[in-house]
Parts: sequence; C-alpha cells; structure tokens
Amino acid sequence: MATVKDVARLAGVSTATVSRALANPEIVSPSTREKVEKAALEVGYSPNGLARSLRKSESKTIVVILPNIDSTFFSDVVHGIEALAHKHGYKLLIGDAGNESSRIKSYFELFESKLVDGVLSLSSDIPESMIINAQGEIRLPIVIAGEYFSDIAVPTVHIDNHYSAKKGVEYLIMMGHHKIACITGKVENPVFDARTNGYKETMKKWKLPITDHYILESDLSFIAGYNLGKQLLSLQNPPSAIVCHSDEAAIGVLKIAREMQVTVPSELSVIGFDNLALSEYCVPELTTIHQPRQLIGETSMKLLLEILSGKKPNPEMTLPTQLIVRESSCPPPIEQRLQVDL
Repeated sequence: MATVKDVARLAGVSTATVSRALANPEIVSPSTREKVEKAALEVGYSPNGLARSLRKSESKTIVVILPNIDSTFFSDVVHGIEALAHKHGYKLLIGDAGNESSRIKSYFELFESKLVDGVLSLSSDIPESMIINAQGEIRLPIVIAGEYFSDIAVPTVHIDNHYSAKKGVEYLIMMGHHKIACITGKVENPVFDARTNGYKETMKKWKLPITDHYILESDLSFIAGYNLGKQLLSLQNPPSAIVCHSDEAAIGVLKIAREMQVTVPSELSVIGFDNLALSEYCVPELTTIHQPRQLIGETSMKLLLEILSGKKPNPEMTLPTQLIVRESSCPPPIEQRLQVDL
C-alpha cells in the first residue's frame, strides 16, 4: 500500500508538503500541487478519509513522546498529563521514542497530518528542524516536560537541576563527607550537565578535590548504578558517599554494596534523585531529591492547553524540589569526617 512517503519521494518534496497539497491545495503553489497529485496518482496513494477529516478540525488528541517507556519517572509524569487532558476532553497517544530520532520524527508527522493537535515531549533530544521553521519560529504547539533546551525557546516545565544537585551534595558535606562520588547521566543533556555542574560547584565551594574517577556518566539505570557502584567501591581510595542522579542508579549502588559487604549508611552514604515510590520501599530506604513528577505533567499539559487556545504561555516554569532524608545516609565515622568551619 502506497504511503505519503512514497508520494513525497517521487514528487521530490517533504511529507508535510504532500499533506498540505492534498488536504489544503489552495495554500501550495500550482506547480507543487500538480507534482504531488501526479505522484499520488502514479503510486496509487489515496489519503485516509479519517485523516482528511481531521485536517479540517481538532482531533482532541495529544501525542506524548517518552524517551524510554520503561522508566517509572516518565510514567508518573504521564499520570499528571492524563489527569488534566481527560478533564478537558483530550485523549493521549503515547509514543516510545526509544532514544531514536527517526522514531521521534514519526510522532511529529502525526501533527503534520492533523492526527494530533499538539506535542508534549518528555525528551529534549529532538532535532531543531522538527520544532523551528525557516523563519526561526516554533512551528507547532509543543511543550517540553521535565527537560529543556539550552538554545531553543520552547515552552518548558522543569526543576532547577543545578540547585537541586547542590542541595544533595551540601547535605553530605555538612555531615562531614568529603570523598563524594557522582553517578550522572550523559552531560550532553542539559539536565545532567546542570546537575553535574551543581556537584562540582559545591565541591569547589568547600575546597574539596574534584576527582575525575569519582564522576561517572551512564544511562542511570539499575544496572548502570550496580556496575559503576562496583567500580567506585573497588577503588584503592573509595568514596564515603555516592550521589546518583536517579533513584534507579542509587538502588543499583545499594545492591552492589550489599554484595561487597559495604554497610549502608555506616560505611557508605547513598543519595538518589526523583523520589520514586520504590525509593521508600528499598532496603535501606533511600535518601533522595524529590522531583514533583505528577505536577510537572499537569503543568505542562496546562501550558499546552493555553497554546492550543491561542494564548501566549509562560515560556518556562521551574517547580520546587525537596531533599527527603531516609536511612541510606548518615555522617561518616568520626575519624573520617571533614571538619566544617561554619
């Protein structure tokens, strides 16, 4: 069965141009319209009737793009989105991008075909060309939830990652820790770049050494925390505390610490990030930075609704975080403590 891509390839235009030429021929040039119609006839393409009708009206559907559908963090944000969407009569399409730009592109094409009214993305790993047109303007109703771009002014809802990371590290220093390691995400992502900088700035503020082999990048999964925790605890001079930029990685560290017979928290303090439900039920219960995931979802959906109604939304909303102290952290032994002069 022929597709829009087949028509676009033969006509030498984009799929968006094909959609416009067939749905709203009056807005494209006669020569382009003729090329598209000829190509459609040649490949035997017939636009779907439902899609064609949706091009003329609201679909009352939003596509939510997730970087990884397996993540508990993202599912909590989606709960917040869905609650407000349902209240306003919108349905959600959930798209698992699998961290692949080609899959992300396929979800943006739903907007081009008018099958969805807007996009809520929980990932900032999106090519700029999908969001910004040739005039440098945002080309579709879109809000980024939980992440953000460092160089594109797209409406976003997120936390202060830099400050939140500093808060966790400073808590450890106040207890006397000075050998503090950091397991973070890929620093090309603005979120984890901010968290890593927060860690480094706090260490510098208290004149503590920043050691390269104490800062490790990963995908912040359970297995990443397990493997990198083993790497850190196997060092000749292991850390007395490990800050993880996800709860999943922190729980991985707890597992390898048990296996290596390193007692948490008396021999090793561990801090996570997000305050997932699991963090309260692991052993020991995890000290973590609470991120208001459901509120991020609700607020991002509210911004998108404002955009769809023709309003100019707040371009950036920063929500508060909170340090949740549980059983996985405590001061190091007295002889190992940093003497903090307040």
